[in-house]
Amino acid sequence: MSEDQANDFSVVEGHKYMSLTTFRKSGKPVSTPVWFVEKNDKLCVWTQLNSGKGKRLRHDSRVTLAPCTMGGKVTGPTVEGIARIVSPQEKEEVRLLLLAKYGWMQRLFSFIHRHDEMMVLEIADR
Repeated sequence: MSEDQANDFSVVEGHKYMSLTTFRKSGKPVSTPVWFVEKNDKLCVWTQLNSGKGKRLRHDSRVTLAPCTMGGKVTGPTVEGIARIVSPQEKEEVRLLLLAKYGWMQRLFSFIHRHDEMMVLEIADR
């Protein structure tokens, strides 16, 4: 990332998908297109408890993100962040925000995946 590129989450503002990159123990990056919402100047992602993203974040909290298409093609600048897995008590607010943003698509996703099988990743500016 260039010096003049700030860690500014506004790069994903107005987008439905962002490419979230987490890092393996070896340092190899793994990018995934995800839905996201903003909450308290942080970005939140709803994902399965046993997802690779969650496993990788347990070893390295550093992430990068960028706007992307549904298929994961990056369409804008990349910024850095730090992610954490939020407590189960914090999940419901994020679920409601996702429901407001993604509507029937989030309802369908919630129907397929049980609430207790999900977790929220919160991404903060570095």
